[in-house]
Amino acid sequence: MGDVIKSDDAAGSGRVWQIDALRGVAMVLMTVFHALVDIRDFFAFADVRYYEPPLVFIGRSSAILFMFVSGISCRFSKNNVRRGAKVLLCGMAVTAATYFGFALFFGSSELYIRFGILHFLGSAMIITGLFDSLVKNEKTRQIAMWIASPASLIAGRAFSQLRAGTPLLLIFGIAPAGFVSYDYYPIFPWIGIFFAGYAIGRIVVNNRQRLAAMKKSGAASAFCSLGRISLVYYLLHQPALIAVFFAFDFLFRVALNL
Repeated sequence: MGDVIKSDDAAGSGRVWQIDALRGVAMVLMTVFHALVDIRDFFAFADVRYYEPPLVFIGRSSAILFMFVSGISCRFSKNNVRRGAKVLLCGMAVTAATYFGFALFFGSSELYIRFGILHFLGSAMIITGLFDSLVKNEKTRQIAMWIASPASLIAGRAFSQLRAGTPLLLIFGIAPAGFVSYDYYPIFPWIGIFFAGYAIGRIVVNNRQRLAAMKKSGAASAFCSLGRISLVYYLLHQPALIAVFFAFDFLFRVALNL
């Protein structure tokens, strides 16, 4: 994400700050949504139905924006496979943390994150990097991506109706019956959004100088600053939220006993 997805092209031209800004917006949406999840599921402060419209769209919009912007950013990277491996490794760390953390907090690891947004983004970057190494012609790349994008969305809809007797197909969107998990974003259909971002990224690259030269507002600058550290922010924001809510809960209970 932020520290591994750079909006600088290989030639070293001006940074396309709009990519950072969009990523920053996604971070804010994600933080709001995860705060709602914590309020209901972790601390039971209120029955916030974050899984129903309209609140569910906050989390979904954040994820879609991450995917689309990450696809664009692949156009600016020298090594998407290496970047993807780093993000995927961070996703695996989240899997381990949620498995043991949920067991401690909830008494069960049933809802731990198997294949969340970091797993997805890392995998999509690796797939795109391998694709780039095999297909050198830019026109062929563009045609392939514009075909693969809607095809992936359609395939994902079909796969979501299927059930497997093994969790090994989870990454492709084919889940076992009764499967539940936080932050589940399988390859299909979501890589269709990533591919669309990659295709649009060609236009961004061609106009990078003009985009970089555009004046930033104060709000845009703030979002840019957040967008540049998005991977670190992602890994730390949930522990920080939980710590804040723990402190609030503790102080509230103390106040009641005064």
